[in-house]
Amino acid sequence: MCDIQIIAPTREQALKEVTERLRLPEEALEIQWSQEEEELLAGAKPQVQLNVRIRLEYVGEKVKESLDTLLEYMQTPHEVESAIHEGIILVSIKSEDADNLIGHHGETLDAIQHLVVRLAHMNGRDIPLVLVDAGNYRLKRIQRLKRVCQELAQLALKGGCEEHFDPMDSVDRKIVHTILKTIPGVKTFSRGEDANRHVIVAPDTF
Repeated sequence: MCDIQIIAPTREQALKEVTERLRLPEEALEIQWSQEEEELLAGAKPQVQLNVRIRLEYVGEKVKESLDTLLEYMQTPHEVESAIHEGIILVSIKSEDADNLIGHHGETLDAIQHLVVRLAHMNGRDIPLVLVDAGNYRLKRIQRLKRVCQELAQLALKGGCEEHFDPMDSVDRKIVHTILKTIPGVKTFSRGEDANRHVIVAPDTF
């Protein structure tokens, strides 16, 4: 969520400026108007502060469209679905060729994911975590990591201390950070270099 202050005489002009500044359509955005909206609409004070974030569902649909195009080019029979899991956009491929789409240790899936996320870029904007799945490969990993996140978050809150995850790759670290954002009272950060890079969870007052 980013705060953007817009000065405009009408709500319509404020919305126009927001969409032009972000270079995204209004349907892509989740907008919360500040209390000054009433003053803006009444014409008493032509200023409004907006809290804006890109809608997860919009990003999911854009990635889904890009993935459909890629799989059609690959001549791979498929269906694609988009859903939100633990704040993560999961775009799932249903195909009899799922094993080949996953590849060795998910390497092919990683390559597909990298490509379609770039194709669906939000005009260079940072977007929420997007994962491309096939054969529930990613979903099972999310579910396993969620259990570990819940356990370590509870230990951190109960003990008032840092709890360390095992070293993991960048995708898993992003999943962990995103899942832990949904758990109240904790914060996360990473520590270590290269193969020793790992996530730490701690109380947000720590």
